[in-house]
Amino acid sequence: MKSKPVRFALNAFLAVTAGSAFAGTITCVPAPGGTGPAPWIRKIAIDEHSRTVNMDIVRHRTKDTDTMGKMRAELLGMEETQGGEPAYVFNAIPAAGDEATNLFRLFKAGEWRLISAGVVFIGKVPTLRAIEPGRVFDCKRSDLG
Repeated sequence: MKSKPVRFALNAFLAVTAGSAFAGTITCVPAPGGTGPAPWIRKIAIDEHSRTVNMDIVRHRTKDTDTMGKMRAELLGMEETQGGEPAYVFNAIPAAGDEATNLFRLFKAGEWRLISAGVVFIGKVPTLRAIEPGRVFDCKRSDLG
């Protein structure tokens, strides 16, 4: 089962504590005017109550079109910050047979930023494959009663 090594790798990589006083949802889209290629994550929706994350992603890109898809993730932690907004830590739920997963951290540092790391499993040992530079997102919060 890969869930425990992923959680261990995520906690070691991001050094995040779980728990938060926040409860609601937050939805984020890439901020306009970013440099570089179009982002592969087009929308992030985090439900703090169910601890789930749903993302609209680009599964395949050609010069003419993008093939869209969905990715689910598990919200592993919400770290309270001095700025009043939590830092969210989540990991993509890999499909059966996948040897790789993505780890994410969404946080507000003046503006909302998303960083991610690709982790591949060699045997049962998680190994860092790549770290993507942070990308700015526009996020909106809605509290649930």
